[in-house]
Amino acid sequence: MNRSAEAPIAPAIVEQASHWLMLHWDGGLDESQRSAFEAWQAADTEHRRAWQRLEQLQGTLAVVPASTARQVLRELPDAHRRQTLKLLGLLLVAGGSGYVAHSQLPWREAMADLRSGTGERLQRTLADGSRLSLNSGSAADILFSTRERRIRLLAGELLLDSGHDMADRPLIVETSAGEIQALGTRFSVLETDGGSRVDLFEGELELRPRHAAISRLQAGQRRWFSAGRLGEVERADVSAAAWNEGRLVAERMPLGRFLAELSRHRPGVLRCDPAVAALELTGVFPLADTDRVLMALQQSLPIEVHSVTRYWVTVRPRS
Repeated sequence: MNRSAEAPIAPAIVEQASHWLMLHWDGGLDESQRSAFEAWQAADTEHRRAWQRLEQLQGTLAVVPASTARQVLRELPDAHRRQTLKLLGLLLVAGGSGYVAHSQLPWREAMADLRSGTGERLQRTLADGSRLSLNSGSAADILFSTRERRIRLLAGELLLDSGHDMADRPLIVETSAGEIQALGTRFSVLETDGGSRVDLFEGELELRPRHAAISRLQAGQRRWFSAGRLGEVERADVSAAAWNEGRLVAERMPLGRFLAELSRHRPGVLRCDPAVAALELTGVFPLADTDRVLMALQQSLPIEVHSVTRYWVTVRPRS
């Protein structure tokens, strides 16, 4: 399918391109990295389009000598340097030729009241006593007024223990799909699959899709909804919020799904070969050291972890 040169690029591809930018600026690529980079470009026309747009727009930074930029980047702490390069990559790749719709760039996420980086989790007590936690790679705005307490989830996942408000203002979590009104509750919300997934652990919730009927959710229930549709009511996953304690809990979880979840907590690209995606695993894994988790998987499953760099890892069948 042909795409306009000005068409938005998928966020996942933007993310990948930004990491290749980081490696290019961070001293260049060695031979194996160069081969992986060329393979990445050849794998998808959207990859090539992202990188071509990136190369074109880097010309706008020509007033800053490359050697100076690299020196400044090297002097930054490693985590800050990666974030700087990532944001630069997002800006250049998504930017087109000068005009970008507000919704196509992560400006809201970058400027959010609360924002967690990759592998980072935040916990805050809000003015009303509510306890809010953000999972890795998440962003939210806190919009409290005299009429309501509103939390706008811009990206990722949150866990909320609602506090009691003396002024009896409604507590609302807003997502791209609609609104969730808390009624003395503990619940998590994940932006996923074109909608929002809600796991309710205590209390009661009211789900308000933008273009569908309002519904109630009871403690112990889970439901996905989009702007125009409500999914089936399911049993809440008690381990869905284990990330708040720095753990990833798997119970007969397919490896492909497990790695997709793990990838949210580490920088770069973590791929799963389809030949091993259906392997099941059970266990409790620490999110603070994803490299250690991958090594543990390699010891317990018939797989091998192939790393071109820490930012490009493939889990494939053991040879």
